[in-house]
Amino acid sequence: MHMWDWGFGGGWIFMLFMWLIVIAVIVVVIVLVVNSTKQSQDRSPGTHSEHGRAVEKVKERYAKGEIDREEYKQMMEDLKE
Repeated sequence: MHMWDWGFGGGWIFMLFMWLIVIAVIVVVIVLVVNSTKQSQDRSPGTHSEHGRAVEKVKERYAKGEIDREEYKQMMEDLKE
């Protein structure tokens, strides 16, 4: 008698599902690592989002009249560096 006559021929299906699970786990781990790296970069000092907020604050202060044109220019120049 052959093995597949006793129901052992379907083992390839089990093996296929196991590989799919392994691949899915690897993909999930990669996605989590990329997301955590991206979030840590967003929180690090000197990011573009913080720079954008600083520029907006300077613009708001100038628009409200809290600083004059020279101070505005100097602050904007400092933020470019």
